[in-house]
Amino acid sequence: MIRMFCSVGCVVLLVTTMSHQAYALEVILGMPYKHHTIGHTAVRVRTFDRNKEVIYDFGRYGKTWGYLGFHGEGIMRVWRGKKQIKRYFRKQTSYRDSIGFVIRVSPKEERKIYQYYERKLKRARWKKKGTLHTRYRLKKDYSGINNQCTSMALEGLKNILPKKRWISYLHPKYNKGRGFKRKVHRYFFAMQKKWKLNETVVPLDVLLGMKTAFQNKDPAILKVRRYPRRYKSFLSSWWKRLRKP
Repeated sequence: MIRMFCSVGCVVLLVTTMSHQAYALEVILGMPYKHHTIGHTAVRVRTFDRNKEVIYDFGRYGKTWGYLGFHGEGIMRVWRGKKQIKRYFRKQTSYRDSIGFVIRVSPKEERKIYQYYERKLKRARWKKKGTLHTRYRLKKDYSGINNQCTSMALEGLKNILPKKRWISYLHPKYNKGRGFKRKVHRYFFAMQKKWKLNETVVPLDVLLGMKTAFQNKDPAILKVRRYPRRYKSFLSSWWKRLRKP
């Protein structure tokens, strides 16, 4: 059964079917805005309980340190349940556009992805409950190279799904550092080279990979959801601006 819930300025489509395909697993890419040129990534997963869904939103939401502030406390903000998810999108669309890519998974795979993130929360150093969401200080610190918002949002599906299911839209050919300023770009790729990494974990790089897969009718991407900023929106321009590598 398909139900639609509308809030001001955005449409959230929730599919609650229990068929062989689940439709709740969504990678949510927040677009750059003002002087924030990189973007943000979160992931929405069905919980199979009374909460229905949860958004895992990881980032530098605490103390930071190191060169260019590339390291810091690894804080996971968890938006659990319909009410909090609605607040998440309302907060995001107050200042940025977002695009959600719905990933093809089975209910069994989605349950495993959900359990993967919940295990991380159980091992957290501390937990602080707020009015909008709950914050967890994860065991592993934030790293702008290999443990940041995008890598965390993709970690569940990359650990549960076979590589052939996600490599089309996360292929290293998309790893270009789109949106990085010169110093950040130089440092990011120097550290990737030092650590022998070549992963697509930058929001605008992932956006291009997923957009290309969807336009090529890749069965891995079921649909695209757009969450425009409630005021002047640049969503269509970002969608058109990114081209195939």
